[in-house]
Amino acid sequence: MLHSARILVLSLLALVGILDVPGRAQAPKSGDYYKDEVDLGFKVKMPKDWEFTPPQPNERYVVGKYTPPFNRYINISPSNRLWLEAYILKFDRRSDSSAEKKKSKGNKEAEEQLSDVTEDRHESLLARWLDERFMGSNFQVKNKRTSKIKKVPATEILFEGIEGGDPFHVYTMAYEIGPMLDLAVIFNGPEDKKKWRKYESSIKRMAKSFQPIEVKQLELSAAKDDDSSLRSLKRAELEMEAAKSADWKLYETDNYFVISNNDDREFMKEMMERLEAIRGVYEEIYPFDTAARLKVAAQKKEREERKAKGEPDPDVELDELGRAKTTSGYSSQQQSRCSVVRVCKNDIQYHEYGGPGGSAGYWHSGHEELVIYDDKSGGGRRNTWAVLNHEAFHQYIFYLYGSISPHSWYNEGTGDFFAGYEYKHKRFTLKPFAWRKDTIRTAIKTDQHVPLKDLVRFTQREYYGNNDYNVSGGQNYAQGWSFIYFLRTGRNKAPGWNDDWQGILDIYFETLASTEDLKIAVDTAFDGVDWEAMEDSWKGYTLK
Repeated sequence: MLHSARILVLSLLALVGILDVPGRAQAPKSGDYYKDEVDLGFKVKMPKDWEFTPPQPNERYVVGKYTPPFNRYINISPSNRLWLEAYILKFDRRSDSSAEKKKSKGNKEAEEQLSDVTEDRHESLLARWLDERFMGSNFQVKNKRTSKIKKVPATEILFEGIEGGDPFHVYTMAYEIGPMLDLAVIFNGPEDKKKWRKYESSIKRMAKSFQPIEVKQLELSAAKDDDSSLRSLKRAELEMEAAKSADWKLYETDNYFVISNNDDREFMKEMMERLEAIRGVYEEIYPFDTAARLKVAAQKKEREERKAKGEPDPDVELDELGRAKTTSGYSSQQQSRCSVVRVCKNDIQYHEYGGPGGSAGYWHSGHEELVIYDDKSGGGRRNTWAVLNHEAFHQYIFYLYGSISPHSWYNEGTGDFFAGYEYKHKRFTLKPFAWRKDTIRTAIKTDQHVPLKDLVRFTQREYYGNNDYNVSGGQNYAQGWSFIYFLRTGRNKAPGWNDDWQGILDIYFETLASTEDLKIAVDTAFDGVDWEAMEDSWKGYTLK
């Protein structure tokens, strides 16, 4: 994104593609206003029936994005497509007032800096953002003129870009709100003159609908009796986001904030019930007091090592469980009780939001957000519920143990272990995970699996498929699940079971939590294991 302090101005950009219907071009119709009356204070019309997708957390510039529900691209040549999107971005340097202060004291350099930002700021800002968005499509200015819209100075710029060797148009209208604040709307479409004329009037009509509006104080929900200060702050933050995100609403349970634009009330109710129920299962296997004990032991060991080296003991504040508090000042348990889950309406919006291709959900530790969508394909919502259980485990374990990242066989295998739980009568019951059973059974029967002694030492890269065995990530996921399932349920059931294996998973994670060393953890957990006997037992149990 844009890093130069010289162009840290607030900008609203809406990048809108043109609806393409086979055999005939159709301009986007003007729809409802996008309205922000709680923060930036503006409204502007966007294409009718296009869906709004909010920005990812910590996104500095994106306010939101619109995409058409159907016909999501146009053909700009017989062999090339231009995907349709509608962005709302912001670039805000109002909080960076150092140049203004210097200017007020007669600093000539600061005056020149501000002058450079103002002069040509729309063209340079938009061109740089477009180059980044389209990965360097060589944008050139074709036309440019200034005017006023609702008494606000405006600059109209028509860019031409290149996509796969073919040109396309990007029409922009930027609004000069103040020396530290700009807004703009942007529309893209075909470069062909005859086709472009069909879009131009509709595009300009939407661009000229911009209006500044009064910013109102958002009425936030009252704090609850059992709220931590963090939970109150997080609720307020998410309520502000929901107020700026068309059709998105905020829900909450005891431990989760759920933000969604899905209007299926029964689905949302079940989603939240499941979240709390599966969390109860996590807490039985991974209680917070166990994590506290391990962390306290690790921190005590670290202090002793520092003391032995003559280094000063760090002055840290402890949380209610006796662990060093995080840099935010809140305990990991408090943070866990503010877990955020975003539920997209469908797979299209999920991927528009940032969901990786081929995935049905993900946990992003940097954003501290679990993202999923309502998947009703195939056998109904079974995929949704399985992915929810898997990813919510990653979210839970992140807060439980912090920065620790286990080997993939343990991390993903345990996620899939929870994905197999079935929900009936508001309770979860452990079952084998149907997604993985046939895959690993076939691999065992054809002797195509990875030896367990190697699987447990796979790096994430190897686990995802880049390994000497040429085994795919999908098969490794299946084997990881089956190995976790074997270790958790094989006692008195698996042929040749050895009771010494019963504590392997606990030893692995306790060692990892105490040392934060993957090699030590896996070596300690499997110390003295007869790998041939274990593999035979695992195979027999998995093929039952």
